[in-house]
Amino acid sequence: MGEVMKALPRVLVVGGSGVVGRHVCREVIRALGPDALVVGDHKPERGREFAAAIGPGVRSVTVDVHRRETIERALDQTGAAPGASGTGEAARVGAVIVSARQREPNVQVVCTNRGIHSVDIVPGTPATNAAVPGLCGLVSAGLIPGLSGLMARHVIEQAAAAGIPVPQQQVHVSLLQRKNGTAGPAGIVDMLGLFAQPVRDGDRVVPGFSRTRGAAFPEPFGDRMVRHVAFPEAADVQRRFGVASASYWTAFDDEGFNRMISALNRLGLLRRLNRPGRGGKPGGGILRTLIAREKRVPPHAEETVALTAEADGPGHERVAEVRLTAPSDYTGTAMAAVAMARELIDRGAPDYGVVFPFELFTLEQIVCRVGSPELRVWHG
Repeated sequence: MGEVMKALPRVLVVGGSGVVGRHVCREVIRALGPDALVVGDHKPERGREFAAAIGPGVRSVTVDVHRRETIERALDQTGAAPGASGTGEAARVGAVIVSARQREPNVQVVCTNRGIHSVDIVPGTPATNAAVPGLCGLVSAGLIPGLSGLMARHVIEQAAAAGIPVPQQQVHVSLLQRKNGTAGPAGIVDMLGLFAQPVRDGDRVVPGFSRTRGAAFPEPFGDRMVRHVAFPEAADVQRRFGVASASYWTAFDDEGFNRMISALNRLGLLRRLNRPGRGGKPGGGILRTLIAREKRVPPHAEETVALTAEADGPGHERVAEVRLTAPSDYTGTAMAAVAMARELIDRGAPDYGVVFPFELFTLEQIVCRVGSPELRVWHG
């Protein structure tokens, strides 16, 4: 009798047919092969069509993040499937990557009860503040937040090794985005919701996306002017590591577009235009229309994005820095999420609580696990 082959764990991508979810699904296939992927969608036909289109061996299941019983059923259906070779034991789900927005941490609750890892890439997931006893799950596991926090941890540790006490360090994380990226008007509107929030400048509170500083990005970008934004990860990094300050900055690669956004925000129009519209969608259609008119996405547009993290000493001298480029915002998010899911699967059963990536991983660990020349890192 031949040896029974043990099937490798599968990865279920909830919201797998969505814009970001499709990038995550493709990354699962790149890293683990099509047999490892299960596409989860609340619309069964759409999920089946995408699974069939993306590659042979890809399965699909129906998952509605607002209904816990559908998550349970999806995991049961996947666990009942034979291994990739058609023989041996069933291929269980080892991790669930969440790319759909939840009102309650339903995916995390089900995964915790079953001893399955969950990786949530949606910023502001309710699992972060959930009061569910024993809940486990990785949250904010994308490009920013996600890889950005690992970069912050990296420069904090490098500066400490250079003799700068952590409480004296000032950390700056900067993102350079593409105006004509695949995020589209809806994605930019979500980002503008962050821009509309005020930020602290010393003892003052100023409008978001108004205060500027220079940041050095890898080529082809070079030196750029970025703007202070209230990314929630800044407070998480400052609280976790105890640095003197943590500031997050961003800009698009079109300075005219940046100035337009800043002017709208200074006038208070950004917040007004970004009010929920019909169906609770951000922007009420007005801001989406304005951005759509500005946004002209040519075929095969260049979408490379860049991140820079810097740690300064008490005299504002640069002590440590690291830079990174990814093929696009969504591809970088997908690479990070899948790499983190694979690292968690290797750890065994989840027992770490609800945590941010920088609490479990190092930058080198995740970049190595990604294993793609398209995710590039430069050390200062």
